[in-house]
Amino acid sequence: MLELERPDSLVQRVVGAIRAEIQAGTFPAESRLPTEQQLSERLNVSRSVVREAIAQLKSDGVLIARRGAGSFISGTPSGTVFRLPSPDGSRVDLPQLFEFRLWIETQAATAAARRRTRADLQYMKAAIREMEEKRNDSKAASAADVAFHRAIAAATKNEYFVAFHDFLHSQLAIARRAQWEKTAHHAGDFAWREHGELFDAIERGDCIEAAAAAERHLRAAAKRQGIDLPRND
Repeated sequence: MLELERPDSLVQRVVGAIRAEIQAGTFPAESRLPTEQQLSERLNVSRSVVREAIAQLKSDGVLIARRGAGSFISGTPSGTVFRLPSPDGSRVDLPQLFEFRLWIETQAATAAARRRTRADLQYMKAAIREMEEKRNDSKAASAADVAFHRAIAAATKNEYFVAFHDFLHSQLAIARRAQWEKTAHHAGDFAWREHGELFDAIERGDCIEAAAAAERHLRAAAKRQGIDLPRND
């Protein structure tokens, strides 16, 4: 039986509850989902909340609609779209996002230091130059910041990583623009120091220092947002 506590974001909790039942096998692939009314009663939420949750699950490829028959679990019940979880269904949790970036971007820096080409280095250098020249234009500077990190992703020579970076682009752009706006008075200083150190390590092919430079940069970037990332040691 589905059980649901009343959350801050009812739609996201309904989405999570339905996904959990699918993963548990209660609603197997190709089976019919209970009606909106049935789900509303079982979850103690309004039909409009259920309807919105079902719409999101259809958009994510978890559910499919069959005219006149209702909603069914798709043949790929885990879905075909990735979403960043968020407490209220709209805002991204920046501390978790920065910690996640710390884990994946240090590994990307390591791979980039091993696999980068001359063209990759040129893209990185151009992005750093753009950050410096546009340091007083938060929109242009943050876009260059995203371009720099995308060049590192491309240098890994792993298309999946590049695709995932592109998926995160909008969230990264929002966070970075806020960072540039908050630190405009010394944006050029931290841009050159942190990005420059990371670029130098990748250019030298120093995998260990590249990962360390990426970690220093992300921890400092988080700190400028008032976020202290936890240490692993």
